[in-house]
Amino acid sequence: MSALGARVKRILAWLSPSAAGEGWTTVTRCKMMSRSGVLPISNVLPVAGLLLGGLVLAGCAGNNPAPAAKSAPPAVVTPAQPQAPQPAPVAPGGTIGLMLPLSGQHANLGRALLQAAEMGLFDVGDDSFTLLVEDTATAAGPESAARKLLAGGANILLGPLFGTDVKRVAPIAQNAHVPMIAFTNDSSLAQNGVYIFGVTPESQVQRVIGYAGSQGIKRYAILTPNSPYGRLVLTSFQTQVTQSGGQVAQIDFYDPSSIDFTPIVQRLADEKKTVGFDALMIAEGGAKMRQIAPLLPAFEVGPQQLRLLGTSLWGEGVVWREAGLAGGWYATTAPDRWRDFANHYRDVYGATPDQRAAIVYDAVTLAVALGKGPTGADYSPTALTNGNGFSGIAGLFRLMPNGTVDRGLAVMEISPPTAPVQRDPAPTSFVPVIN
Repeated sequence: MSALGARVKRILAWLSPSAAGEGWTTVTRCKMMSRSGVLPISNVLPVAGLLLGGLVLAGCAGNNPAPAAKSAPPAVVTPAQPQAPQPAPVAPGGTIGLMLPLSGQHANLGRALLQAAEMGLFDVGDDSFTLLVEDTATAAGPESAARKLLAGGANILLGPLFGTDVKRVAPIAQNAHVPMIAFTNDSSLAQNGVYIFGVTPESQVQRVIGYAGSQGIKRYAILTPNSPYGRLVLTSFQTQVTQSGGQVAQIDFYDPSSIDFTPIVQRLADEKKTVGFDALMIAEGGAKMRQIAPLLPAFEVGPQQLRLLGTSLWGEGVVWREAGLAGGWYATTAPDRWRDFANHYRDVYGATPDQRAAIVYDAVTLAVALGKGPTGADYSPTALTNGNGFSGIAGLFRLMPNGTVDRGLAVMEISPPTAPVQRDPAPTSFVPVIN
């Protein structure tokens, strides 16, 4: 074992989770050093030019295995556009509070996301930053987790993961005047000081419909489950089709508990003959989408007759292998950045990361970036809602004053049996906000 490995092992033993008290409380500090010392934020370039492969781990601690330097870390959150030179940072650092389910039925997911958070701190943090971690799945609930983090001096809260927990924690963060970046993708929970950081269905629909409209598609149909998710997708679909100059020709719901989709697709095919449409959006994924896909060409509402549209659910599992979806488009985060991140994560932890790991990683690196502002740590609404946005593993993003998050997504095309190909790359900058 190298001296570095021994050092990491000793620190991990010292900071292993305590059995005392309720919940899972972790304090993680880390320092990343270049060969000439700690890498200042002024040396970090926009993502396109960022390489951290020369960084050397000087010492860090956490309750998960320490990241090993097997591959160059992926790009990290940085300002989306080059900024004018700034004075040397003054009093950088901060205390970052992280809320995840570390026990109960979602414990494995929570711990995997915690690894992504620690990896982010290793990659860009230094010893002026402290990461406090609390379990949201204890009997005391997420409220207790938030209060403990605030009592510990957290300057910013990251998490919780689930929308139900966000509802319970948001008032606590707001009353404390501490910003919260939640990992849910339920945009209805966005509010002043509570930023919804998950990749929302609305942003996916907006991107793929906008792209379809730019390719000359005018008449659209949608097949969606009669569920909160399905109705959310429908609302976004209707809005974006109108904004892109198109028409909604047909709307079809189905029972989310359906196990036979043959009559549903048959009805859709009959409607196509009556009203006509050029594109069909299907708000489904997983096993149900795999049931629907082969029925589409069989009933002549498949790739040979129209353009199929979906959400990022099409990129998960093996849905994209379905020949019945060939040529279909869906929007998702930048695939090249995800590949680099996933490879780095696998090198470090020996496992494939959950897609949400990129969101957690970006949140941590954003907190570090704001902690290294030109005048010291700055987690104010003005700093968080920088109009230029930031660029991370999940691509370009911009936090808005109302708590929503604008994202720059890529459009992918289904190309079975091979993996989806990028049809239209994610944007590299935002259109300026007009007040």
